[in-house]
Amino acid sequence: MSETTETGKSGLWLGMLIGGAIGAAASLLLAPKSGSALREELSNTYKSLQDKRNRLAANVKEKAQSVASSIGDHASELSDKAKEGKQIVSDALHAVKDDMKGRNGTDA
Repeated sequence: MSETTETGKSGLWLGMLIGGAIGAAASLLLAPKSGSALREELSNTYKSLQDKRNRLAANVKEKAQSVASSIGDHASELSDKAKEGKQIVSDALHAVKDDMKGRNGTDA
């Protein structure tokens, strides 16, 4: 029975040693960064976010200008078509008036 006790104790010490090594490695990996390293990481993250924001703003501005230009083009086309339609209606009214004058003049 003393062999079992010795084996159990050596297993316990081995387990404690392995557990301690794992704990030390985990604490090194998960430990908070030093002040300067943390400030540097925050600065880099801030710069990265600024770059992304600037690219997004430029993209939105470009798209807005494109849409505004397209709307302006369509508005100009609609204006031209409205002017053409107005001229066609005006010409048709003049033709009807002239036709009516001609009929009234020949009937009288």
